[in-house]
Amino acid sequence: MIPPRVVVDERERQSGVPERLSRLDIRVYYSRLVVGDYVVNPEIAAERKSIGDFVASVYDGRLFTQASALSSSYRKPYIIVEGDVGKVASMVKSVSSYYGAVASVTLAYDLRLVHTANQDETAQAIAALVKNSRARPLPPGVLQPPPKSKDGAQQQLYLVSSLPGVGPKLAKRMLGRYATPRRVMSLSEAQFAMVPGVGAKRASKISHALDDTYQGAQPAETGAQGQLGGEEEDGLDE
Repeated sequence: MIPPRVVVDERERQSGVPERLSRLDIRVYYSRLVVGDYVVNPEIAAERKSIGDFVASVYDGRLFTQASALSSSYRKPYIIVEGDVGKVASMVKSVSSYYGAVASVTLAYDLRLVHTANQDETAQAIAALVKNSRARPLPPGVLQPPPKSKDGAQQQLYLVSSLPGVGPKLAKRMLGRYATPRRVMSLSEAQFAMVPGVGAKRASKISHALDDTYQGAQPAETGAQGQLGGEEEDGLDE
């Protein structure tokens, strides 16, 4: 039986949480994640924040940006707030306005908020998500299988959502704006950055994925008119 697993952002390696997850019989894979710190499966991801950073992100606007990115990429986004929640009152000028902002962002982006006291509890919370999620998590480099349905819209969503950091929600947004996968794939980096929920960093990742030469690419053999020969072209179409 395949043990439960989770994909962890490289920057979380020193936090102590991945090590604790390993002790809880969760197989940990590291990757440089664009969105989130812990990816449970293609639908579920969590961002871990200390209580101090969470409070600061509410006031400087980062929480709204990060919540938008999580919600656009994953159907069930989580933010795990680690630390003593009892200290919030001493960190904010107005408790009511603080919780008003928290309520606003969680409702706007369908965000799930989990409070933990320390790294041990954070690991326990993530392990519970991993073990209780019905979809099997994927290790880095393994693509989500294409939809079995022959429905054209589902195939189009799969194509666009396969872009780096683009989940089903963001794919729907892109297709709603540009109508076809071909138009989406033809966007420049600047145009990708203009799409709500994408931003400059993710736009750069998408642009590199679309434009960088595949490592296993072979030099194309061209005919007299600079096109692929008929037999090779037929082979590629099969």
